[in-house]
Amino acid sequence: MSAEAHAAGAAPGRVQGPEHLQAPEQEPGPVRAPAPSGEPRVLVAEGLEAVLPSGAGVGPWSGEIRAGEQVLLLGPSGSGKSTLLRVLAGAIPSHQRGRVTGSVRLLDGTASGAGVIDPVAGGVLATAPVLGHLGQDPVDGVCLPLIADDVALPLESACTPPERIGPRVHEVLSAMGVGELAHRSAATLSGGQLQRASLAAAIAARPRLLLLDEPTAMLDAEGVAAVRSAVDAATDQTGCALLLVEHRLDEWAGERGLDGLPARTVALDRSGRVLADGPTREVLTAHGPALREQGCWLPREIEERVGGSWPAEPAGSAEPAGSAALVPLTAATPRSEVLLHLRDATLGPPDGSGRGEDAVLTGADLEIRAGRLLAVVGRNGAGKSTLLGALSRLDPLRAGTLEGAAAGLVLQRPESQFVADTVEDELAASDAPQDVRRAMLERLDLADHAAQSPYRLSGGQQRRLSLGAMLLADRPVLLADEPGYGLDRAAHEAVLSLLREAADAGRGVVMTTHDLRSLEAADEVVVIADGRLVGPLTPAALLADDALLRRAGLRVADRLGPHPREGTEAERAGSSAPVRADGSLSPGAGSPLSEQQSSAPADDPAPRTALDPLARPRTALDPPALPRAPLARRDPTVLLGLLTALSIVCITLTDPAPLLVLYALLAAGTMLGLRLGPLALARAQAPFVLFAAGVLMVNVLSRPGHEPWPDLPVRVTSEGIVLGAALALRALVIGLGAVAVVRASDPGRTMTSLRTHARLPARIALALLAGQRLLEDLPRRWATITRAHRLRRPPSADGTPGRLGPRAMARCAFALLVDAIRSSTRIAFALESRGLGTGERTQWRTAALTRADGALVVGVVLAVAAVLALAR
Repeated sequence: MSAEAHAAGAAPGRVQGPEHLQAPEQEPGPVRAPAPSGEPRVLVAEGLEAVLPSGAGVGPWSGEIRAGEQVLLLGPSGSGKSTLLRVLAGAIPSHQRGRVTGSVRLLDGTASGAGVIDPVAGGVLATAPVLGHLGQDPVDGVCLPLIADDVALPLESACTPPERIGPRVHEVLSAMGVGELAHRSAATLSGGQLQRASLAAAIAARPRLLLLDEPTAMLDAEGVAAVRSAVDAATDQTGCALLLVEHRLDEWAGERGLDGLPARTVALDRSGRVLADGPTREVLTAHGPALREQGCWLPREIEERVGGSWPAEPAGSAEPAGSAALVPLTAATPRSEVLLHLRDATLGPPDGSGRGEDAVLTGADLEIRAGRLLAVVGRNGAGKSTLLGALSRLDPLRAGTLEGAAAGLVLQRPESQFVADTVEDELAASDAPQDVRRAMLERLDLADHAAQSPYRLSGGQQRRLSLGAMLLADRPVLLADEPGYGLDRAAHEAVLSLLREAADAGRGVVMTTHDLRSLEAADEVVVIADGRLVGPLTPAALLADDALLRRAGLRVADRLGPHPREGTEAERAGSSAPVRADGSLSPGAGSPLSEQQSSAPADDPAPRTALDPLARPRTALDPPALPRAPLARRDPTVLLGLLTALSIVCITLTDPAPLLVLYALLAAGTMLGLRLGPLALARAQAPFVLFAAGVLMVNVLSRPGHEPWPDLPVRVTSEGIVLGAALALRALVIGLGAVAVVRASDPGRTMTSLRTHARLPARIALALLAGQRLLEDLPRRWATITRAHRLRRPPSADGTPGRLGPRAMARCAFALLVDAIRSSTRIAFALESRGLGTGERTQWRTAALTRADGALVVGVVLAVAAVLALAR
């Protein structure tokens, strides 16, 4: 929406902000909330408007937010809620193109005028000292490999004394219910865990203004309660203001109903204009019908006032006006016939060792019937995604059998499954007839976007397109993983209507959800609790069973925080990924299932990386666990220094003999120091051995000099043998040293050591760690994309998803590149939002040199000196 459009005339009765009271010109008129008296202002906006290159935008808005004030930003998808938050955070236009008009100021509460910050002119770094931001994608919201380091980053930027950083990190992580994850790698966490960790980083430095964009989208009821409690504590204890975007209003409000929501609401209409700004109860009462009509979720109390709880009638009972009918199956199946049968199954991570003790689900029996919509519910980490992975035959069963028809699976992250360049081609990839594709485009309300890239659609449009493409694939069974995740009312209703109609057309439909509203579209429900399937039972029976709802994580139990079973499963769902010599998980290691969870919102447990599965969880108050290998305990800067010195010595040597001795000593020291066997050491050196062999052959066959064997078919010289052997051994020694340093050094410890001893700038060190965070995710993202693309291919005779050919793999590689580029920009934004700039900062962790480090240096120097002396 452009500023010119606003100049043409404002909507009747529209109010722009608390200081611009106007008499309503029509009913219902706008309502306004009085600013908290006596509290200092945190944000002041005058005619603030943002317009993106696509033409979408938000505003103008004039208003202010004061310290301690909680404000709900409400509006349908596409109304510009996230855009407004990004403007206030300084991301537009510094990180995202857009035109911003009007003015906005952040005030840090200082008496001098120096405390005024312009987010538009100053960018993200300028707002970081006073503002905390949580975006919609938690995967890229955690920008450093270790959770504790990520939460400590804004505290370091705020120059917090190092001795106070650890307790504060522990405090905020514990408040989120993830205190035991402090020393876990971000690559091993589920989407829900990442969301809590991201919020902990946002509130760690006690910002004056907290911007939260759907902070509970992928959390169960206890997770929502923990997040709400932590946010309330942050606002109560520090007086920070809150601007909240949230669809799950009833869950956020809890038992208090409307009184549990932020006291003030700014409501936007679909075009991004301010519909109302005032007390929440009055705004929702006056404008509830209009907001509901435009697709907003409303609290249950307001829903009942404006026309009954949603949906007013079964989702599949009526077809939206003007839409084409959903295309039924080619061969309809008699209703209630069993299409897929899971018997006495044990399910777990697909790359597990096969032992039963790391299973997520045991003794699972489930029938998928034609014409029935089955909902699967359970708390975060219960195993809902694991179950769908098994039913789709992407992941093998640990035990038991799966018999029946092929199943299509729609993942939580729809863009992972896109295989074409346009919306129309995306549907054409399912090989459906053209008239059927056109009918589906109309049904999905995407006819006007047929020539558009699917990646440029909104989240709700992408979800509908992904679901429509899978429907056209004509699979008897359709599986949908959290199909309502992050959607507003209109998009949620459209998606559930498609699923309901698919069931009515004869398919067997299974969806996972933690949203009670979705159950109204289901015929039956299965609950995952304590590693078992409970049910099926009717939605009404589940809703009447309070104890089972609490076990399923759909209602808050008497205690907050992680459920005991969830923690056990998270431990038991470990992967058999490669482990370094120091005991840490190799970068990128993880199961394909956890890859899906890390690159998309997920609820299944992540792999365990602890050295001792029976050890108590380490918190931010504990130092990082030291590796077991002796060499891996040494300071990384010392190791790098020794490698550099050894490389210089090797470059000066032209005699193979001392190089051979050095290589033998280094190999023995590496095997002992890292506890590596000969075969493991040989595999690690394979690239250097090939390079050294090439160097040797080139020199032996090309160097002029004396030929000791003139009768050979090729010319071999003594000078070539000596020099080639020296150069080859030089490459082997340096290469083996590099292998030893890489295997012995953890990236986090290395950057800490270089910052401490080599004075490496924090911006470089932390940016390198953020790059490692992205690299660790690439294998997982690749597995997610390839699995998703397999689901788009025709299944084999036994229902297993098809294999990918060279062209499909190339398409996956391109999708991975695009995904990595997008993630890198979001991680860069997250780093700046934590204050990572060139200014002064403290360092939480430092590296201390020990006597063992000195002994290592002395020992290496003496050994090298002895070799050189003997060589003379």
